Amino acid sequence: MKIVIISDIHANLAALEALPERDFDQLWCAGDLVDYGPRPHEVIEWLKGHATVIVRGNHDHAAGFSVDPQCSQPFKRLAAETLTYTQTVCTKEDLEFLRNLPVQREVTVGSTRFYLVHSSPTDPLFGYLPEASERWLQEVHSIHADVLIVGHTHTPFIRAAGKTTIVNPGSLGQPKTGRPLACYAIWEDGRISLREYSYPIAETIGQIREMPIPAVDQEALRIVLETGFLPSHESLQAGSL
Repeated sequence: MKIVIISDIHANLAALEALPERDFDQLWCAGDLVDYGPRPHEVIEWLKGHATVIVRGNHDHAAGFSVDPQCSQPFKRLAAETLTYTQTVCTKEDLEFLRNLPVQREVTVGSTRFYLVHSSPTDPLFGYLPEASERWLQEVHSIHADVLIVGHTHTPFIRAAGKTTIVNPGSLGQPKTGRPLACYAIWEDGRISLREYSYPIAETIGQIREMPIPAVDQEALRIVLETGFLPSHESLQAGSL
């Protein structure tokens, strides 16, 4: 059994379509299909046709229910600007699909028990736990799973917490690794690996330039895609990057 695990696509269709895996049994997504990127409707349609399991991320929740995604302070402006765009270009069916996504899923494959959630079991939409957080030991005690799959931080990792293996595939559409490479993970017959690949990033940037948002925000999104980091809004306005 080969399972491709992705997360945090953020409407980056070019990255999604460039996914190098073609021979797999299932594809699982740990949330955040939309926001920040230029093609939310198309990403939703792609996942409807390819994904076996999807859980709701905080940006999916925000788009579906018109609420604050509660992202970190540096990204609040971009999230607000692109949320409006997302809700404009998505259909009513798209937004209903996002609202109806489960916040967690439990799946058993053979003898392996998986638990999927966007952020953490006790705070499935908004909890922010990096790899080294000591809270993971508490989180795994609230579930019964051999493998806990999470996303949200946009940084890939695999770590053990008690008897549970925690897997974050990183972000496919907006990685924060310092490299402009899309990230994902593979579980195959009990073995877990992290992978990354290049995609036509210029295509996504060109589509961002067409989004009806301020040019300063378009530039910020470009920099995040290329570097994984967001410069201050003041430096963007001043042109000192």
